[in-house]
Amino acid sequence: METRPSTFDPDYIRQARELYAEGLTDRELAAAFGVSRSTIFRWRAAYPEFAEATRLGKDVADDRVERALYERAIGYEEEAVSVYHPASTEAPVIVRYKREVRPDANAALQWLRARRPGLWARPTPPPEEEANIAEEIRKGMERVRKRTLLNHGERPHPNARE
Repeated sequence: METRPSTFDPDYIRQARELYAEGLTDRELAAAFGVSRSTIFRWRAAYPEFAEATRLGKDVADDRVERALYERAIGYEEEAVSVYHPASTEAPVIVRYKREVRPDANAALQWLRARRPGLWARPTPPPEEEANIAEEIRKGMERVRKRTLLNHGERPHPNARE
């Protein structure tokens, strides 16, 4: 059986590294190249240079997200702009200033859970005691039988188990 030739272009190696570094997902990369996501996976398997480029590109994007999370956790300053249009002037007034972004406790906790899971991981709930399901079903059936008997005006047998 003959397969059709690959649409892979060696220039995709450079493009993939750059696009992943911008934060694109596999699906978005496939759309940019005009192929399906499974084609991206096949190219990774068939072309080691492409696989390495996608890994490096994703590492760059991950580093950017990591840095942003860290900054959010500790707080930072950023440039901001306000535009005013006083009634007494024809042109708007543009004011540039530094704005403080306060630390975010949730971002700090997320950072610590990722970086130091031994100390900051969510506690695991204690294991539930194993219930004997057969015994639970038997007890439930007995309750139903008793209610049925009482609803019909009958008394349960004195030797019946509770």
